[in-house]
Amino acid sequence: MAKNSIRSIRREELSRAAFEAVARYGLRKATLEKVGEIAGVSKGVVLHHFKDKSSLLEAVFRKSNSLLSESVIELYRHSDTPYERLWSIIIANFFPTIFNRKVCQAWVSLLSEVTHNQTCLRIQAANNARIQSNLVHVFKNFLDPIDAQRTALHFGMLIDGIWVRNGLQTARVDSEKAISEMEYAILNMLPNNKTSIEMHHEARQKITSIANIALGSKAYKEKSMLN
Repeated sequence: MAKNSIRSIRREELSRAAFEAVARYGLRKATLEKVGEIAGVSKGVVLHHFKDKSSLLEAVFRKSNSLLSESVIELYRHSDTPYERLWSIIIANFFPTIFNRKVCQAWVSLLSEVTHNQTCLRIQAANNARIQSNLVHVFKNFLDPIDAQRTALHFGMLIDGIWVRNGLQTARVDSEKAISEMEYAILNMLPNNKTSIEMHHEARQKITSIANIALGSKAYKEKSMLN
């Protein structure tokens, strides 16, 4: 058990170092040697835990996607209404601990690996499907089933687009701006009136306050490999 725990910890450290290497040097120049340098170990130690660069990148994909999923789940725990569950998804995707220029740049580099790595492709497809499912489930409280599906698809593409645009540096988008852009989409793509607008506003405030505690904590930042 102890050996397995130590091995898991080391793999976590190397996954974090791999993401850092991609952020610093880009995917092509993020060699196993550079990963080892960042982690403070030799290339041999990296190879002991991951047989090659491809398997290391797969671990990075799994970890980064699971972290986002865990963030949504954590905010869901404090969500009492469909409004709050919707804002949990949005804020989890754009909270500063996860959504920042460094992370977005690294993520864009990693996405280029998807078309060449079937495992990464499956991981990313599963992540996209999970986001779609979460959005559809929430949107069914506001729309008929067909419109809920289509609107969820558009929201998923909007989330991806903001991440990619920030990573490509075509436009600087901080967390607050990204969330506000999502709010604009909500108020224009979902039925709304004075009451629903107020409920969205209250939900955004509540979930933001919870996220500041749950996702902004020192423990969460230490757990995250993305910051």
